Amino acid sequence: MNLTSGWTEELLTDAVKMLIWLGVGFFMIFHTKKDQFEVERPFQLNLKFKPLYVTLAAILVYMLASAFIQRHSISVVASFKPTMLLQDFLIVGLCEETVFRGYLLNRLRKIVPTEQSALIIQAVLFALIHLPKYLTTYPALSLITIMGQLVTVAILGYLFGWLFLKSRSLWPSIIVHSVWDLLIVLLIGG
Repeated sequence: MNLTSGWTEELLTDAVKMLIWLGVGFFMIFHTKKDQFEVERPFQLNLKFKPLYVTLAAILVYMLASAFIQRHSISVVASFKPTMLLQDFLIVGLCEETVFRGYLLNRLRKIVPTEQSALIIQAVLFALIHLPKYLTTYPALSLITIMGQLVTVAILGYLFGWLFLKSRSLWPSIIVHSVWDLLIVLLIGG
């Protein structure tokens, strides 16, 4: 039992998720001809992109305000466990951005006629992969809550995609996605 709980369980889960998501993402990226992508080198570092910092500031203010409105305080939620840091801060953002923006949006941008169409398609697909999580939550979420969550995730997917296309780098979307997920588990408890 000790081998499959706490940090060991978290590390094993994260290793499997990284192997599958990053493995698939890297395979698709590196087995697609570069001329079929909008951004040929998606992992090139671009931290000089000013909208990254504006977006980070905006989500920090939003999360602090949301935490204060919902719980009347700004503190780490009782449900937070340090083992959540790896998956909710590092792994999810890196994996999902590699697949959805590094490959899917990058490829869609060359297939569909407009940037807006590509952004919307990948944002909707990004929201839909989160649907099983909302449908299997216990206690069950209401339909209005599920719809609200899907709209929020679609908007975030659009934002992450916009950051990727405008910066021509995955790193701004990875950073914003990771910070969003971290603040959710730290301050909101979702």
